[in-house]
Amino acid sequence: MPASIDLSPMFDSTLERVGFPLDHPYIERVYCSVLGPSSVLLLRRAGELFAEHPEGARVDVVDLSRSLGLGVQAGADDVGRNAPLRRTMDRLVRFRMAKWLGDDRLGIHPKVPALERHRAARLPEPVQADHHRLLTAHLDGLVARAEGRVPEPAGPARTGSEAPRVESPVAARLRAFGTPAIEPRVVAR
Repeated sequence: MPASIDLSPMFDSTLERVGFPLDHPYIERVYCSVLGPSSVLLLRRAGELFAEHPEGARVDVVDLSRSLGLGVQAGADDVGRNAPLRRTMDRLVRFRMAKWLGDDRLGIHPKVPALERHRAARLPEPVQADHHRLLTAHLDGLVARAEGRVPEPAGPARTGSEAPRVESPVAARLRAFGTPAIEPRVVAR
């Protein structure tokens, strides 16, 4: 691995519309169980880097590795192919969060998708609950923004005697993807 690499944002139109930004709690609470803590920390660090440098930036791999707590041998000026940082980056590639765009350039998506259903089914129950709660809130926010509404903050129940009305998850997803012709089925919670 070279002594420094370019970390650059890699855009996908669908993820830009509906994905989770790298600083969203979903990344830490859900993806940590799948990707591991060092990969999640690298995603978070990339999000911070892209906020400061929207086009990406060149980073020293030894400094990056040490800043993520992955360690490097004393006096090293690069990291090897089997180093923890390289395995962390390759794990992001394997899960399609990133892609090697050259020997010294790693593209990372600034927004990531919700976890696939088969992976979510294998999560521990508390993490599955976080997945469901955070995904539902995220989709509700997407629908609200698409309709020009301000998303309601999660919190205590509304005032008044009526039960809150909730749009079906399927209708919410369809409307988030821009399918307006479907009349949503509303159910009482």
